[in-house]
Amino acid sequence: MPFETVALKTLEYLTVPAVVGHERPFIDHLLQDFKRLGLKVQRIEGGLAAFGDKPESNIITAHIDRHGLISLGDGRYAYAAEHIKKTKYNEHSASTSNMLHAISERFDNEFVYAYDTNTGDKLGGGVIIDCADAFSEGDDAVFHIRGMKDMEQNTPIAYARGSVSNFAELKGQLDNVISLGFIYTLFQNGYQGTALLCTEEEIGKSWIHLENWLNENKPGEQHLFVLDTSPYRESTPVDSGWVVLRNRDKSAVFNLDMVKEIKARCEELHIPFQVKDEYFYSLGLETDDLGSTELGRLSLETEGRLNGVTIQIPTTEYHTSYETTSRVCIESYYALLHDLLIKNPYKVANK
Repeated sequence: MPFETVALKTLEYLTVPAVVGHERPFIDHLLQDFKRLGLKVQRIEGGLAAFGDKPESNIITAHIDRHGLISLGDGRYAYAAEHIKKTKYNEHSASTSNMLHAISERFDNEFVYAYDTNTGDKLGGGVIIDCADAFSEGDDAVFHIRGMKDMEQNTPIAYARGSVSNFAELKGQLDNVISLGFIYTLFQNGYQGTALLCTEEEIGKSWIHLENWLNENKPGEQHLFVLDTSPYRESTPVDSGWVVLRNRDKSAVFNLDMVKEIKARCEELHIPFQVKDEYFYSLGLETDDLGSTELGRLSLETEGRLNGVTIQIPTTEYHTSYETTSRVCIESYYALLHDLLIKNPYKVANK
């Protein structure tokens, strides 16, 4: 059953750390795992590519990085996403107090562990006790961890909490490990196309790695399938087994022919879905309120030369170690992907 396979793979993958900017141990794990399926797998700039027997048939993508902390030395730890943007890309914008408060709440009283960025070996662990200096120098959130010896600067710190699976739901740091569980399950059950697994989405840079690979291999690609989670405060989408689609985000319009086709597939399969931008517009929100996605940035930065659709699974408690989706969501989501990519593969010629 797809739920069991996706859940087990999510449980497994969450045992391997992948804090943004320090994803190498997870890339190494995925490379070996996909090789065991008999796939051709290769490292690419900023991630990994896996190929079935018909790599030109379709391309699915997902990001592989997760949120965590980075050691600043002297027992101080920063939010990894902000730290990596500032140190690697020289980008820094002052965080609002609301944003810093939200970040600190995600980690409050969480068990975490430091790991070797090359091997993934654990170096020590502890419990986050406060974010007392969150509003001080540089507007960075600064955390303190009880029970952890001081780590060298730039040591990544990952959530220690794993995933919890029962008959009705799956809970853990799902974004975006669950998409990798789906991709593994698709390959296991006959998907023959290409999968691109990229780093640094949590700092808004994964589109660069996608663009670089596509420019070299498929410079005019318009038919990407981008898999991700979609956050909700209310539980109805999760409880009801929705699939989440988008015509666009705040940056760009997606491939509307593909969106139309996927809507039709959902209706044929009796899969409930919501088009998130249409829902936001119905509430009186503006285009700037639609949020930013990996696909939107890719399309914007390439002036529409690279495009496709994003298909998302709804979750609650987004960007925490107890992000939650349901069995019915996983089954709906997999049924759609199986129909689109295995049973009746989407073909550009059909358009």
